[in-house]
Amino acid sequence: MVDSAITIRPLEPEDIAATAGLLAQAMDDDPAYSFLFPRGQDRPAGLEDFFARNLRTHLAHRCTYVGVVGPTVVATVTMRPPDGVSISMLTMIRRGLLPFAYAHGLRAVRRLFILKGTYDAIEARLSRGKGHWLVHMMAVDPARHGKGLGSRLLNFVLDATVDARTTDGMPPAVLTTHKKRNVVFYERAGFEVDDVGDVSLMGEAPYSVWSMRRRPRP
Repeated sequence: MVDSAITIRPLEPEDIAATAGLLAQAMDDDPAYSFLFPRGQDRPAGLEDFFARNLRTHLAHRCTYVGVVGPTVVATVTMRPPDGVSISMLTMIRRGLLPFAYAHGLRAVRRLFILKGTYDAIEARLSRGKGHWLVHMMAVDPARHGKGLGSRLLNFVLDATVDARTTDGMPPAVLTTHKKRNVVFYERAGFEVDDVGDVSLMGEAPYSVWSMRRRPRP
């Protein structure tokens, strides 16, 4: 049953800490983020810091949305636009890589670059090298699963972005997920599985990646 009390709006600076915490909680068992922070005891704090930096990077582009019930952030999705998110190299180094390296060490930076390179390649194949919307990161409060919050948020954002114009040649939306149960969730929103493959990073245990696409709807 959908919680009718949910309000959907763009992310604001005061939402970042709570939204990063929500993403960290939802992604704690995700194999890609387990690769980034292999030590379980370091992962919660590491992911909160990682997602907070990521959210601040996207904030100016107004492409992250949150679903709130009362004062609480219960769901979030970032829909990266077809022209991407432009970040200068100086900003990336000063505000991203240097603080991340200081907080988590050079080993984590190496793993971050490997992770980014792997998923950049998957995204390029999935998009056929053309412009596309990207469901960059999405999470729903685990305690509120099954209430329709994620579907309501995602459909709202798809309506506002991918389906906002009906002209021919509008770019598709793409995403990757590592959980079979998420495939059914995204299929309900119109995504189709484009490819399923295994990824092994630095020779570690492989895990499955479902790559999905969604055409714009008039």
